[in-house]
Amino acid sequence: MSEDKKGLKLYDNLDLSKSKNEDELLGVYKDWASLYDKDNDDLLGTVSQPNTVQIFHEYIKGSKLKIIDVGCGTGLVGLELQKLGFSNFDGIDISQEMINIAQGRGYSSLFLGNLNKSLPLESISYDAALCVGVFTHGHVGPERFSELVRIVKPEGIICFTINEDVYESYGFDIAIKRLESINVWKVLDIRKHDYMVKKNVKGIYCVVKVT
Repeated sequence: MSEDKKGLKLYDNLDLSKSKNEDELLGVYKDWASLYDKDNDDLLGTVSQPNTVQIFHEYIKGSKLKIIDVGCGTGLVGLELQKLGFSNFDGIDISQEMINIAQGRGYSSLFLGNLNKSLPLESISYDAALCVGVFTHGHVGPERFSELVRIVKPEGIICFTINEDVYESYGFDIAIKRLESINVWKVLDIRKHDYMVKKNVKGIYCVVKVT
C-alpha cells in the first residue's frame, strides 16, 4: 500500500458507531493529518468544503458574525471562509494533530471536542455553524443535531453536509423533517451536490435556521 493511501485506508475501515473506536479514530487522524489535504485533493477529489462555504455565503453575508466550524479538521473550511471575507470564526475538532495544521488558516480560536459528546462551548454563543464531512459513515448520527442547535443563537444559521450513502439509511432525512415539525429549526435549503468527485460520491447540503 502506498504511503499516501495508508491513512485513508485505515479511515475507510473504521466502524465509528462503536464508542470504543474513538481512540482508534484518533490514532488514524494522528497518522493521517500530514497527508489529509493531499489525499482529499488527489485521491478523493473532495469539494465539500468550497461547496458548503459557497452555499453558506448565500445565507450569511455579515463577515463579522461569529461562526463555528464543527469538525474543522485541518482547516480547509477556514481557508474557504477567508476567501469570501469572513474574519470571525472558530474551529473545533476531535484531533489535536488536525488542529495543529488548522493553525494559521484564519481561525480566531481552535478547540478540542467530539460532537458525539457535549462540546466544550457555551450555549447560544455563535451566530452560525458549519459542519462539513462529519455526518458520514459510522461517524456522527442525526441525534447530534441537537448539539449544533444548542451552540447557535435563535435565528442563527447551521449549514451541514451529509454523505449521500447515509442520508436515508441513518435516518438523517427523517430527523431533519422532525426537527422542523417540532419547531427546533426551519429548513431553508436541501440540495444534492458534488462531494467527493473522484469517488463519484454526492453529498446532501443542508441549511437550517434555528427557531
